[in-house]
Amino acid sequence: MTGNNPLRRSGTRLQKQGMLWFQQTRNAGETFFEEAQEASVAFGRDMQAASTKLVGTAGRSVQGFQKALRKEAIEWQALVLKTRDAYVAAFEQRLEQVESQALSAREALKLGAVETTVLQSTHGLLEQAQRRVDERLAQGAKPAARKAPSKPKAAKSTTTKGQSPLRNYDRLTAKDVVNRVHRLSAPQTTAVLDYERARKKRSTVIRAAEHRLAAAG
Repeated sequence: MTGNNPLRRSGTRLQKQGMLWFQQTRNAGETFFEEAQEASVAFGRDMQAASTKLVGTAGRSVQGFQKALRKEAIEWQALVLKTRDAYVAAFEQRLEQVESQALSAREALKLGAVETTVLQSTHGLLEQAQRRVDERLAQGAKPAARKAPSKPKAAKSTTTKGQSPLRNYDRLTAKDVVNRVHRLSAPQTTAVLDYERARKKRSTVIRAAEHRLAAAG
């Protein structure tokens, strides 16, 4: 029960942050629309003042200038609407991302999901450590073989020289071979030992085969 408190607090904190971001975004949107409306009104006033000045000084046609003014106002309105649509689309996209993150956090807070994640991470770390051990042992395979005081008595191999002792043997990792050696018969184990000494020279496999033959003998 106490283990779930940090997860619950984390979920509550994420929810509060999401609500705060939503409130700030909504306030910013309202401010944007108000400022856009005020800018549009100010622009209209400026254009009207400019039209009056131009009519008085240049004597242009009032009807023609009003037509140009109407066109400019329509273009400005279209620009404001386009900007608003883009802002609304960006806001909706961000809202979807927040909802997705909230759902992911809710799933992560489930006890089963946390246990599965921990187990997967642990399994990956163990496999990585095993690979590193195999690589280091393989690098010291030749010196280890020379320093070995004695070799266990090997049973007669049932395979010919150069032939793979097991099916798809060359595709198996050292860990796979070690796991299988414990279930092999003495002749099969001898074949694996001879093949490893002649070709692969993987120290972990050689030691496992020697121990298997020693136990069988």
